[in-house]
Amino acid sequence: MAGLSLRRNFAWTLVGNVVYAACLWAQLALLTKLGGAEVVGRFSLGSAIASPVLMFAQLSLRPVLASDARGEFAFQDYLGLRVVLLPIALLVVVAIGWVAYTPAQALVIGLFGLGRVVESMADIYFGFQQKQERMDLAAVSLMLKGVIALALFGGVFKATGSLGLSLASMVAGWLLVLLAFDLPYTARLVRACPGQSLRPRFEPAAMKRLFLLALPMGTVFLAIQLRTTLPRTMLEHSHGEAELGIFSALSYLVIAGSTVTQALSQSALAGLGRDVAERNVAGLRRRVRQLVLLGSGIGVAGVAVSVLAGGPLLTLIYTPEYAAHVPLLVLVMAGGAVLYVGSLLGAPATAMRAFSSQLWVHGTQLVVMFGAGLLLLPRLGMMGAAWMMLIGSTWVTIGTWWIVQRGLRRLEAAP
Repeated sequence: MAGLSLRRNFAWTLVGNVVYAACLWAQLALLTKLGGAEVVGRFSLGSAIASPVLMFAQLSLRPVLASDARGEFAFQDYLGLRVVLLPIALLVVVAIGWVAYTPAQALVIGLFGLGRVVESMADIYFGFQQKQERMDLAAVSLMLKGVIALALFGGVFKATGSLGLSLASMVAGWLLVLLAFDLPYTARLVRACPGQSLRPRFEPAAMKRLFLLALPMGTVFLAIQLRTTLPRTMLEHSHGEAELGIFSALSYLVIAGSTVTQALSQSALAGLGRDVAERNVAGLRRRVRQLVLLGSGIGVAGVAVSVLAGGPLLTLIYTPEYAAHVPLLVLVMAGGAVLYVGSLLGAPATAMRAFSSQLWVHGTQLVVMFGAGLLLLPRLGMMGAAWMMLIGSTWVTIGTWWIVQRGLRRLEAAP
């Protein structure tokens, strides 16, 4: 089955991510109107606790698979490692919720963990589709999951007011999409590729090599997730679920730009991987410049909208309670603007297989953010959390730029 052109892949990826992100944002907006800031805070807390653990368990196998231009590992090796790690991660999430939080909070955390397991299985299928340059399949899956999640979650919450039942219905909908769409369409692609199989392979030597290869990048993605969750968990600990709810709702608006940058990054990764394999330095430099310019433009547009129309926008999509926090929105969007550039630079860094260097950058970012949080959160509350995100994004963007430039110089100097 032939791959699609870069332009069509980007278009499909963008549409899929936009619809998916819009549906998830609509979930959050629904909670702000029907449940209040504390319910939004609990919803955000569940995601903040479950997502980093499951993100680490993914080991970033999707981009590693998609950029594996030389075919170092078969798809069944990636699938086998994913199947082994996910149950362990879910048990860790449940244990954290049980030990550290109230029963009501633990239930939400556990359900979020279960949902992330279903998403993680779809994610490894997306990786194979991405390698075959069939981003249309992942896009359709995301759109189906977004619409089903919004319909089930919103309908159940409106009828019962139960966050737990609403999340359970959402997970059931995602599982249906996984079994009825993701699995059969990926099977078609796999059958067309000699040597590939949809049956997980648990060959110890291959799993160990793949684990060690992906571990630095998996830790990088854990750090990326913690960049979002660290300010939220620290804010909830010091100021409670209500402030966390307001901050999370405003922070989610950064997702609008992240949706576009994620689509750009995913669409460009396979091509970047080929350029690296072929040592096409001129092509790499051109792609990097394009990514930086696009990320900067998206970020500036977001800040401008928040300055010029922040109050009316927050009143329209949430409630007047949120419109009182326009300065917070501007600072959050400024952090998002820096983040967009850094995220896009992560694609060429990943294509260069600079996993350990990215781990160093993202790991030290967490130390910087944690120190900033200790200083700023007690006095500034939500504004302190926004400053944490801006500081962390700036650190990562500068560090990833250095990684990419070093990689380009090495490719130029190589025989």
